[in-house]
Amino acid sequence: MTDIRELLPLYALGVLPADEAQIVERATAADPALAAELASYQRTAEGMVAPLAPSPEVHARLMASLGGGRFEKFSNRMASLFDVTVDGARELLGLIERPASWEPAVAGVHLVHFPGGPAYAAADCGFVRLAPHTAFPLHSHAGEEVSLILAGTLTDRRSGRAYGPGDELVEAEGTEHDVVAGAVEVLYAARAMNGIVIAGAPARPQKT
Repeated sequence: MTDIRELLPLYALGVLPADEAQIVERATAADPALAAELASYQRTAEGMVAPLAPSPEVHARLMASLGGGRFEKFSNRMASLFDVTVDGARELLGLIERPASWEPAVAGVHLVHFPGGPAYAAADCGFVRLAPHTAFPLHSHAGEEVSLILAGTLTDRRSGRAYGPGDELVEAEGTEHDVVAGAVEVLYAARAMNGIVIAGAPARPQKT
């Protein structure tokens, strides 16, 4: 017969099958010394599995991907814009909170590239971040471009119109424009069918 004391550490770790766990519970209920020994093992086990608090960056990214981030209200719009599920849109929004996702483009401009869903496999999809008063360079559109503003105010310098969070800026194939951020950082999601052209050269991310 197994010594009950051999079961105590396993019970504390929660790995005993139900029948042996019941044996331990009955034994410790009847024997204060065994109960004290079990309590000691449980304190040790709790120290072994003490949770670690995530960094603010990791916490923000996790909450965004689960639908609890600061841009959660745009999940449905993002799903439609990029032909992905709402859960997929939340995962994309989580990229915003991950510094390693961002790539520098030109001074004051950072980008995140990601693939769109089946309907937009030919599109360049991603996030654009502009520092205050920074312009995205003059460019033309090889196909329709749609931008969804997530934060800040973006002004189309061709039309003079300003766009804020929740607004969409739509540019038809063959048009050209440049946009500039206001006094605070601007963040927007963009879908450019067939990419864009800057200074006569296609500006497209590497496809992997």
